[in-house]
Amino acid sequence: MLSVAAVRSASGAANYFAKDDFKDNYYTADGSSEVSAWGGAGAEALALEGEVSRESFEQILSGVLPSGEGVAQVENRRNGVDLTFSAPKSVSVMAYVAGDKRVLAANMVAVQKTMAWVEKNLAEGRKDVEGRKVPVPTGKLVYALFQHDTSRALDPQAHVHSVIANLTQMPDGKWQALHADKIWSNNAVVGAIYHAYLRAGLEKLGYQVELKGKHGTFEIMGVPKAIIDAFSQRREAILEKAAELGIVSAKGRDGVTTTTRDPKLNVEDRDGLLKGWIDKAAELGFDGKGLLASALARAGQGAADNKLERGFRAVTDAIAGARDLIGGFLRSPDPLIDSGLARATKSPAVARTQLAVASAVRILAEREAAFDVNKLSKTALDLGLKGVTIETVEHRIEQLYDNRQLIPGVARAGDKGVRMVTTQEALRTEEAVLKAVDAGVGKAVPILPAQDGPARLQEVADRPLNAGQLAAATLILSSEDRTVTVQGVAGAGKSTMLQAVARIAEGEGKDVLGLAFQNKMVADLAEGAGIKSQTIASFVLANERYLTERDTPRYEEARERLGGAMLVVDETSMVSSADMLKLHSIVEALGIDKLVLVGDRQQLSSIDAGKSFAMIQAAGGTMARMDENIRQRTDTLRTVAALANVGKAGEAMKVLGDNVHESANPPEEAADRWLALGADDRAATQVFASGRESRAIINQRIQDGLAAEGTVRGEGIHLIVYDRVNLTREELRYAASYRPGLTLDVGRGGAQDVGLAQGRYDVSRVLPSGKVELVDGRRKIRFDPQRLSPTEKRDRLELTEKKDLHVREGDRIRWTANDKPRDLHNAALARIISADASGITVETAGNQTLTLAPGDPMLSRLDLAYALNMHMAQGITTDKAITVMDSHERNLSNQRLFNVGVTRVRDELTMIVDDKEKLERQLDHNAGNKTSALETVGRLDIDGKKGGAKPVKFDPGPIDGINLADQPDILADLPPIPDGPLEPAAPIKGDGLKAPPDLKPEKADLLPPLPERSLGLDL
Repeated sequence: MLSVAAVRSASGAANYFAKDDFKDNYYTADGSSEVSAWGGAGAEALALEGEVSRESFEQILSGVLPSGEGVAQVENRRNGVDLTFSAPKSVSVMAYVAGDKRVLAANMVAVQKTMAWVEKNLAEGRKDVEGRKVPVPTGKLVYALFQHDTSRALDPQAHVHSVIANLTQMPDGKWQALHADKIWSNNAVVGAIYHAYLRAGLEKLGYQVELKGKHGTFEIMGVPKAIIDAFSQRREAILEKAAELGIVSAKGRDGVTTTTRDPKLNVEDRDGLLKGWIDKAAELGFDGKGLLASALARAGQGAADNKLERGFRAVTDAIAGARDLIGGFLRSPDPLIDSGLARATKSPAVARTQLAVASAVRILAEREAAFDVNKLSKTALDLGLKGVTIETVEHRIEQLYDNRQLIPGVARAGDKGVRMVTTQEALRTEEAVLKAVDAGVGKAVPILPAQDGPARLQEVADRPLNAGQLAAATLILSSEDRTVTVQGVAGAGKSTMLQAVARIAEGEGKDVLGLAFQNKMVADLAEGAGIKSQTIASFVLANERYLTERDTPRYEEARERLGGAMLVVDETSMVSSADMLKLHSIVEALGIDKLVLVGDRQQLSSIDAGKSFAMIQAAGGTMARMDENIRQRTDTLRTVAALANVGKAGEAMKVLGDNVHESANPPEEAADRWLALGADDRAATQVFASGRESRAIINQRIQDGLAAEGTVRGEGIHLIVYDRVNLTREELRYAASYRPGLTLDVGRGGAQDVGLAQGRYDVSRVLPSGKVELVDGRRKIRFDPQRLSPTEKRDRLELTEKKDLHVREGDRIRWTANDKPRDLHNAALARIISADASGITVETAGNQTLTLAPGDPMLSRLDLAYALNMHMAQGITTDKAITVMDSHERNLSNQRLFNVGVTRVRDELTMIVDDKEKLERQLDHNAGNKTSALETVGRLDIDGKKGGAKPVKFDPGPIDGINLADQPDILADLPPIPDGPLEPAAPIKGDGLKAPPDLKPEKADLLPPLPERSLGLDL
């Protein structure tokens, strides 16, 4: 693993690292006294080489060059950064217990290669450009390597400190302070590179490795778990302390690691310590000699295999001429790797790299339309395929650039040097969405004239509509455009507006159907707006066939049923680009007259790739705004909501003032505060948590508290429930994603690629061959995850983990799956009326009473619901709320989640946080925005990041004489991407809305100016 820490004191670091008694404190690969070494092109430029002396090390950390020149001599000067590369415990065991010092050499080589990558890619200085500090790549670091052999608990722990001085040499030769932001922000990437190099080095030494976890961590196969646990006292102490504090996240445990750190003990009897390790292992029946002998034998065989590897070059040359003639005869089922013939001429490591990069693209592309190149490399390395290193990965990425299968992004203001990349599929999907929006201009039949809208709407509304509500509703009813967008801030009364729209539309003979992302939102739309509704997924599943199926009775029936209807999509910010394209395609195929997209682009985005709602707005879709917040009933909360809506989360927290409370354990504090409320206040107060771990702690603590006071009663019943493991489908193609105790759920239709029928399968073993053993009742099944098609998207596969859940009478629960025949929906709430050995009886959200007998499938798909996460909270309104956010959950500490958490509340909001100042900084630096392919290549400005490189035209172009646009098997069969960037023009005006007092003008401080409706596309 890799840990990163600031060097607080130059003299302290010199005393700790560059000691005079090296031999008493460190082991080295060859047993010599060379236990430290200078590294980096910067050190070479300063003539620093060989061992690191205490004096020179302290001088360099203090910013004093060998010449005596001082660099960045300012108050509170930063001395440097310590990157600590820790080998897996099994590596340390083989080095010190089994005596294989080769692994220490391999570890040092892995560190040196990793640091070479860090220097080449992350070393920066800064220079002034027009009054701004701009990062400049330098490619020069000054660092010292120190190899250590023990943990702070005096267990064997081979690790190398790479202490990087706060120095770099600029391209003009000047020395100045290092700009280390990219080193800090890419620490996970650096760790993945190190793990990959070390795995490759150990495999060359004859060891076999097995992955442990999702991030490329591993152990040497054959070192017993009991040995690893016995020599992991420091880890056990950290876990124990974290448990005591209620900390369960990895980031939280990192904090415990730092705060519980004791000075490393000095042991004078190094030989005695080593003998103690060997004796301890022997008591557990392990000396490592057999494993070492096997590795040595395997390494010898590997040398012979290298000769065969060189034979691949001859094969490549021999068939080079035939390759052009045969062409695509042997096609790969994976569009991102070479054809079978080309693949056959590659070395195993190169072939595996192609597979790793292709999988990494799909893993990231499922969630984002564009992604950081370094993250792409990390994801490929984390798959742990043999022989795959950063060199082979970066080479393959460059090949995909050359093939135009990956499209590099353009530099934009605020990108901070991050290199982004997107895919052709993402680009074409977004272009197709915008083309569909533009194709619908003038294609709808107005339901009533614009001038009649305000009066008619006020007549049918349950309560008076404000100007924003009237403007949006009038535009929906009077526009001649098929797609109409309503951008409304949280609390703007969108449901009330839609209810009035539906009443008029239905009164004029128009069918109105509502769609939402999840079933809880479907129920809210049906209840709040009175619109018959269903999930987007169910609507697409029922109607997607009609994109290709025409001239059949079934198609004619669907067109008769939905033709001329109005489709209303609520919380549209959560709709992915792929689903948005499907909706537009179905609307066109079935003759649906109007597609109304309602939501708030500042709230939560889709889980899957894209931000289509914001994209349509930025590209000029017909739009009305609802900017008046009518939910919050206090000036403070209205101010907080307004700041949250413009991305000023830090300022919003300051406005909350004393309502933000710091706690060492925010989830427990939140639970205790809720339990301290009276019955009426409990009913009016919802608890929100940013992460699932915090939610679980709150749920359990509240349930325990309610049981202690007798509010939940009886012995109850113990259930085994299934929680979804958050993995992409591509990750399910790798055995490392499976482990004993998990369950594979196969949905309707089965997984035909691997011969699995619909059902639930327990994972019993993961075999060294990469196959997974499943148990279906008494039957054992072995399947190869790699046989799952890389392009199949219809099969429903889900990994879940079992959890013991004790429920009692009075508990509040939520469903985690759907049972439509019984009207039980994922995320919907229920209350347990009774719970005993005969089953449980619940009162559902629809006020129905239902009894679930033992063995009922829904008894395994429920959870406590005293706290909800933010994705469940969007769309909810509550009088009071207690919201928990934790700065350790960095990805969840973003402005969008904060926006949802603070805008649900009418009267009173309490926030419980771990560190107020730190959380404010993180929120202000993490917008939580999704990416867009068009924005990445500079063709559209969605989030207002104008500037940087000139937008470029995307042109697939020919590859090896083949025009990709003519290859349907290479490019998705979507409309061609138009020439040139999308030109901004005048703001939109709603169709037919004269004298627009009801249409508010665009607000430059809320959103970037929107171009005119026409996208300039050649239809």
